Amino acid sequence: MASSQSILADKLHEYPQQDVIDGASGGSDSILDDCLNQNDGVFQLLHRYAGRTFCTPGKRLRLDAKSYYPDYMNGTGLDELWMCCTVPIVTGVVDTRTNKAPFREGESHVLTPSGQVISLQDLITANPEAVMGQKVTAFAKELFGHITWPIVSKKFDNLNPIPHHLHWSKWEVYDINSFDNPGVSPSHYHTTAMGLYPFVSKDQFLECMQSFGKGEYNGVRHLSPHVMMQLDNGFVMPNGVLHSPTDLCTHELHVTMDEHFLAEDLTLDGRIGAADAFYACREEDFPKDRHEDWEYLVEKFDFEANQDPDFVLNNKRPAITSEEFSGEGVDAKWIIYGDFLGDQKCSILRLTVQPGGKTQFCPETPTLFHTNGGSGRVGKLSVQYNQDMVLGQLYSEIGFITQAALNSGGVEIENTGSEPLVLTFDFPQNAHSTTPGAALAG
Repeated sequence: MASSQSILADKLHEYPQQDVIDGASGGSDSILDDCLNQNDGVFQLLHRYAGRTFCTPGKRLRLDAKSYYPDYMNGTGLDELWMCCTVPIVTGVVDTRTNKAPFREGESHVLTPSGQVISLQDLITANPEAVMGQKVTAFAKELFGHITWPIVSKKFDNLNPIPHHLHWSKWEVYDINSFDNPGVSPSHYHTTAMGLYPFVSKDQFLECMQSFGKGEYNGVRHLSPHVMMQLDNGFVMPNGVLHSPTDLCTHELHVTMDEHFLAEDLTLDGRIGAADAFYACREEDFPKDRHEDWEYLVEKFDFEANQDPDFVLNNKRPAITSEEFSGEGVDAKWIIYGDFLGDQKCSILRLTVQPGGKTQFCPETPTLFHTNGGSGRVGKLSVQYNQDMVLGQLYSEIGFITQAALNSGGVEIENTGSEPLVLTFDFPQNAHSTTPGAALAG
């Protein structure tokens, strides 16, 4: 990582050797054409890594040992892999070389044929329907008021459970899989705290929150039931519900926004100040003049959602076979499926192709994918699962299948290696005309 270029503000912190194209300055149309033509409409996305000052890496993101703690992050370790996000994230980390937040932190970038990189959002802006398709484009414009990819895909990987928190507006879905957690037994005891016990009163919760930062521990996690998450299954988490995800490495999708409230003032990774608890609350969700107003917080809190006695039953998503994508030598399973909070939010498909096998893959909408095992190709893009990745080097594991590829009949996926090729696909909201898993709900 040592490079004089690495201190420049317009470089991605992981890839100081790659020039970043500013799509806002023009020329994105021709770059988009080049990227679409290179791999039959499949983009190669870069791994984008981030750290949180209040977390300790679990070291399951498959980086080499020296890469988890870059010397320019002031002791913060990399505990998150952002695979598809069209907005910069805000972690609170400062790059000590620039004394600023890392440039375009967490934002997805596409590798161009020339070896430069350009943000996925710039390519979407150049021709939304070629990248995302008409349906996703219209949905995103209606939801956000502008055109962008409507979900975020990432992995978070922490040694300890992260602080008990909630999102006022951001639902999330979880895929805790054995590929990201090698060696973990099915009978593991990694738990996730969710919601509140039904017996917790409003006054008890208020007393807990009023003690934030004033004693040894405000004890909020003691008010929550803890659930052991099942490997290779999914779980959905409604917005407004307290949760402190497990210390397993977790593949997560959520709507394109970044907001949260931290409800816990002490974790295994340190203390959290009351002011810091609100720093990532959006003004429209929780007004700044109400920060640390605990009575207001409790009145706003959704007790019904947090004390649902059937919460686990309603929100677990056991893996189910996907008949439409399965075939000879090809196994496909839905990990996240069904309606959620009243409609089809997003979905996760895991596809396994046996050695020598191939399949034509043409879903209804564009999709992100990442590699969980083996080697092969998606369209013309070669992919390979890697270990001990070095920060700053390029690895072809993450891709985006565009609408342009689907308009040409989709992409051929082939296993060119000696082990199963395992790919995981993240689909946006309303991606399917028939909701996966609907028959189970009926």
